[in-house]
Amino acid sequence: MRSSAAILLLLAVVVAGAGPASAFGSEKPPTVAVGVVMPEDPRGPMLARFAVLVYSLSRNAKLTYAGVSGVDQRPDKGGIRYQMVITAVDAGGATAKYRAVIWGVPETSRWTLLQFKRVN
Repeated sequence: MRSSAAILLLLAVVVAGAGPASAFGSEKPPTVAVGVVMPEDPRGPMLARFAVLVYSLSRNAKLTYAGVSGVDQRPDKGGIRYQMVITAVDAGGATAKYRAVIWGVPETSRWTLLQFKRVN
């Protein structure tokens, strides 16, 4: 079983490799939810990498992050809930799309992968 320190180290590597904020995602208008306008969040690709890493470690799946699209964010229970479609490559080289739901509090280490399902 992997220790939490090893998982945190791997997460730090993924986050550090995410690149500058200007390289994140595409330009799109802010999301409106319950009367609150949320500015575009550059965390999409970083959170998608986080989702692939957490899923891969928990399921012993050898997935590699390839891209993200359709990032939607909404305020939820003192944090932000992100929904996105992630493209990942398995060990055999096959590409597939997954729907991920992540909840977290920006500028903290409180992030949770709530859902990671393959999209047909």
